[in-house]
Amino acid sequence: MENRPVQENTTRTESDLKKTGKSFFSMLKRLFVREENHLSVLEEEALQTPGMTILKNFFRHRLGIIGLVGFILVLCFSFVGSRLKPINLSYVETALRNIRPSYNYLNFPAELAKEGVKQISSGVSFSIGLSEKGKVYVWGTEPSYIMENYSTPILKIPQEVQDNEIVRVVAGDRFALALDAQGRLYGWGVNNFKQAETTEVLRMRLAKKKVADILGGEAYAAILFEDGELYAWGCTMPNRLDKSVPEEIQGRIKKAVASPMNIIMLLDDGTVATIGIPSNAIAQIPEYLQDGSVKIVDITASYRAVLALDDQGNLHNWGDVIHGILDIPEFDGKVVAMDAGKNNMTLLLDNGEVVYWGADHFGQLKMPANMQGKKIVKIFSDMFQNYAIAEDGSIFAWGNKGFLFGTDEQGRDLFTRIIHGGRISLTVGAISVVISVILALIVGMTSGFFGGWVDNALMRVTDVFMSIPFMPIAITLSSVVVGKVSEMYRIYLIMVILGILGWPGLARLVRAQILVEREKDFVLAAKALGVKQRNIIVRHILPNVFNLVIVNITLGYASSLLSEAGLSFLGFGVAPPTPSWGNMLTGAQSSSVIEYYWWRWLIPGLFVFFAALSINLVGDALREAMDPKANEK
Repeated sequence: MENRPVQENTTRTESDLKKTGKSFFSMLKRLFVREENHLSVLEEEALQTPGMTILKNFFRHRLGIIGLVGFILVLCFSFVGSRLKPINLSYVETALRNIRPSYNYLNFPAELAKEGVKQISSGVSFSIGLSEKGKVYVWGTEPSYIMENYSTPILKIPQEVQDNEIVRVVAGDRFALALDAQGRLYGWGVNNFKQAETTEVLRMRLAKKKVADILGGEAYAAILFEDGELYAWGCTMPNRLDKSVPEEIQGRIKKAVASPMNIIMLLDDGTVATIGIPSNAIAQIPEYLQDGSVKIVDITASYRAVLALDDQGNLHNWGDVIHGILDIPEFDGKVVAMDAGKNNMTLLLDNGEVVYWGADHFGQLKMPANMQGKKIVKIFSDMFQNYAIAEDGSIFAWGNKGFLFGTDEQGRDLFTRIIHGGRISLTVGAISVVISVILALIVGMTSGFFGGWVDNALMRVTDVFMSIPFMPIAITLSSVVVGKVSEMYRIYLIMVILGILGWPGLARLVRAQILVEREKDFVLAAKALGVKQRNIIVRHILPNVFNLVIVNITLGYASSLLSEAGLSFLGFGVAPPTPSWGNMLTGAQSSSVIEYYWWRWLIPGLFVFFAALSINLVGDALREAMDPKANEK
């Protein structure tokens, strides 16, 4: 009988330990293991903070998620892209103007490599190749729209060229020429100055003389006959190539190379001469290359400089110093061939190595890594494309691959400008929204909370600002400061204009909401406790109207973005060369741009539309997520 209480106490102690252990493990399970369907819907909602509820409701909105993802992509494209792809605002390349979107300039056909490369020549956005079998290939993209009676497709090789054995090809800037074995010359592409066709005088000369070489320049062409005569046609008046070659030179020309304003000629006595614009830097030939003291055996020319090789293997150059094109790098070996692009020079050495220098705007200096160790036997450089032929017949290409979004009227890459233009447009919209929201909160909350004469005075000021026509005032202020302030200060001014003129609508909404909130019991309780009015407004009333503010921020941001685009479109916003999506649309005012150069207005317009739509979708989703009545539907 005496042992029973002890036994009961022991049993009770063991039971208590088991309960304690179960409670402990249950606590750990609740802390670290999520149980599905443990809480009812009402219990789960009761445990969520308002912010979590809004966030959950937002992510149930599919269009809102699409808008958020889209806006994040736009931000990454503009702000991260601008870091990865810098822009040179001062660089223009008129030779590349109005080229349609493509990225295939260097995609040469495999058949050309199989048949063996005899010659490759490049235009602004295409290349033409001649195989050892006499077949012609063209690749790349059309350099411009097809003008009726003035051009034919550059990528469509004429049937007579395909049917005959071709011995020589050349590409001008936007046209191509081919010479067959019978001495007939064929041309296609842009022909606005008849540079892609043979004149009656030229046909007569072709029938009597053999051709040594054909040249292609910017809107003009030239042909060198074996007897040393040079004949040019096409757009030859601006560069004075329409003048006859001097008699003391005509008939003595062994080689000729073309630049936009001059033709440089190697004569039979090893001297160098030129025709064209006499004041051009290319025409300023050193005297020792004209008096016969140095014998030149080969020449090549970029658009701004000339490179000459003498019979001792020494190089001589002259012209503009731009892009460091006159700074010949050191190399080991003997020069066996040389060529030139628009802003670059190329040398082929006897050991099979390639030396290349000059500009690097389009990756011209980035030779393929797999070309290292290969013995190169031929080089072809023209415009911004470069090709090297190895001893085993393989082809290596580097330089301008193309433009994803095309180019504008100045030859600038639209892809790069859209990246940096987005950064400007998005920043202008964001700063202007911040300014307008701050002003709207100050005016709206002060007016709604204090009421009386303060409310009347502030609302009358709001009415004055609402009556101001936004676009005329913005245009007037922007045009007044043109030429008086720097471009950066002009961008700041646009932000301020958009912010100051955009706050009245939100201020009225905030005031209306404050009028409702200030009559509630929690405000009365805060006043009774002696809380300062400033703290009541900021710490107690503002959180209750902040949902409304967030929604209007997103919608106002889209509106500011469109306003900046509209101002820049009209020429009163961000001024070129600084890009913005709005000023990139300015060209759409021209009917020719709308009809022929669709990429110049459609692509920037799509980015403006996509950014504004994404922000509006986010704002609409936030509005529904914060509205309890909308969630009950």
